Amino acid sequence: MTRDFKIVLCPIDFSESSYHAAEYAVKFAQQANGTLVLVHILHNPASEFFHEDGHVISWDKAKARAHALLQETKAKRLDNYAKTECVVDTGDPHDLVVKLARDRKTDLIVVATHGRTGLEHLVMGSVAEKVIRYAPCPVFVVREMVN
Repeated sequence: MTRDFKIVLCPIDFSESSYHAAEYAVKFAQQANGTLVLVHILHNPASEFFHEDGHVISWDKAKARAHALLQETKAKRLDNYAKTECVVDTGDPHDLVVKLARDRKTDLIVVATHGRTGLEHLVMGSVAEKVIRYAPCPVFVVREMVN
C-alpha cells in the first residue's frame, strides 16, 4: 500500500541538517503534488525581546527575519516549489510542531536530528525525539550528515 503525503511539515532551525531534511521533505510533497509547510519556531521567553548577534530586536522583527530566511530556503534550496508555505511561531519547538501537524492534518513530518548524545542529549533533550513520540502522523528522521 502506498501513501500520498499531501501535507508535509518540516521544521527548520537554519542548520545544514535542517536544510538537508527540507530537501527530503520537498521530494515527498512533490511526489503527491502536495503542500510543503516549512516551520521555524522561536523560543518564547518571558521577555518580549529576542537576542541575536549581540543585538536586541523585537519579536516582530525576529519573526519577520525568520520568515525571510524560510522564503530564501524555499528559493535557493527547494527550487522555489510553488506549494510551499512558510510559518514562523514562538514557543516550545516540539509542542508547536506537533500542534501544527494536528491542526493542519499533516500526513508526514520530516525532521532533522543533530545526533547529540550523552550529557548534551540529557540536558538539551531532543526535539526530534519528542516530535516522534507525540506526532499524529508518520515522522521521517534525517540524520546529520557526517563526513
